[in-house]
Amino acid sequence: MNITSVNENNIDIVAKYVYEEKKEFYDELFGNNALKYIKKAFEEDIPPFIKKNCIVLEDNTGIKAVLLFASKADFRHGYQRWFGVLGLKIIPVGMKMIYIIERILMDFSVDDLYIVSLAGELKELMLYKYIKSSRYKRVITDVSDFDIYERFGFKEEKPIHYKLKRFSKFCDYESLTGIGWDTHPLVEGRKLILGGVEIESNFGLYGHSDADVLCHAVIDSLIGVTLKKDIGAIFPENDENKGRSSLEMLEIVVKTINESGFFPSCVDCVIISPIKLKDYREKLSNKLENILGCPVSIKFKSGNDVYPESQLKGITAMCVSNVYKL
Repeated sequence: MNITSVNENNIDIVAKYVYEEKKEFYDELFGNNALKYIKKAFEEDIPPFIKKNCIVLEDNTGIKAVLLFASKADFRHGYQRWFGVLGLKIIPVGMKMIYIIERILMDFSVDDLYIVSLAGELKELMLYKYIKSSRYKRVITDVSDFDIYERFGFKEEKPIHYKLKRFSKFCDYESLTGIGWDTHPLVEGRKLILGGVEIESNFGLYGHSDADVLCHAVIDSLIGVTLKKDIGAIFPENDENKGRSSLEMLEIVVKTINESGFFPSCVDCVIISPIKLKDYREKLSNKLENILGCPVSIKFKSGNDVYPESQLKGITAMCVSNVYKL
């Protein structure tokens, strides 16, 4: 997952994301061809559609989320360039824009940030990354789809337009810590899967799913502190979960907690195993980091003939996860 900006290759898609997030509002403001006007404004950096203020989250399949923001200064300068975009429409549209901008700025300090648009399937992750990295005191937004802001604890305020609702939130968050632990027995005739990686071995772990103890420990560390549940409550031993990939289960968990405003910040794991795993450290960490979106460290222990794992009886994984709650 990469953070990038608006460029000639993605400007059409970005403009469409921005337009569709408040489609009814833009259609009323600009009339027909609202998307065309927004794209043109992006091309010419006309506020608030300024390329440098637009963050794009994408992977190898395409754009996953777009966040367009504006400071108070961005709302106060450069609007004369709309003449070149709107032509004669500047008269009716300009009056509406002046009214809306005045309403926006009434309760907007220089320490605040305004989110013009937030859209895409990973908009929760995008919002978290931006709030976490910003140095603004408060975030303000006016939206028609307000579900995400309610879930993230934004406070509803007086609206600026009858088609929109206004929400705001101070840029703060709390840090939580969860712990997870899992053990599965080693048996012959099963693949050994750890962290979604197949390990070369004559033995595998026995369990209802693929018995990936590392993923199970990470899952428990996350859902215990966020959802107050354990892995069995989310993925019971039924036909649907028989032989299921634990890495897939972890992806579901991360998406679920992200939607509720929880985001892993770092994960630290210990695996007790009679099978040597040091050559897999980087591959395991990378696999988990791609899903969790945070640093993952993994240590390996043999048990030193003290723990039953030393006698090929099983593998144990323990995990401590730090999680930010917006």
